[in-house]
Amino acid sequence: MKLSKKIIYAIESVIDIALHSGVEPVQNIEIAKRQGIPKRYLEQTLQSLVKNKILIGSRGPKGGYRLAKERRKTKLSDIILSVNEYNKKNSGTQLTSMISKKIVDPLLTQIYEIWINELKKISVEDICRIAQEKGIDKNTTEKIDFVI
Repeated sequence: MKLSKKIIYAIESVIDIALHSGVEPVQNIEIAKRQGIPKRYLEQTLQSLVKNKILIGSRGPKGGYRLAKERRKTKLSDIILSVNEYNKKNSGTQLTSMISKKIVDPLLTQIYEIWINELKKISVEDICRIAQEKGIDKNTTEKIDFVI
């Protein structure tokens, strides 16, 4: 299964923010430099993530992005679903054969749902742990406390 660039950029962005956020939000230009994501795509992706409450965006000179909830509570499926253009409702609208309509499309829908359910088991915290094991540096040691 091949993921769209938008999904890859969304995952990379959220993980980058999780690894580099501290007291100050992470600016999109920093993410673009570290991850090699074109700014025009990155901003659209970040806005989708804000709209879907994965990230919180703030404006101004010290503005940027931070996670909307704890790393352990943000799931990979949340990120993907917030930017994925797959629409189950419209998935079969261009299918013409009965085999496609009655067999192939329902099967692909079922596979997609299984895939999303597996991704619900993987948190941003899990991915950050893997990143640290692989030697991907974290620029800040300050943690944000989400407890109120």
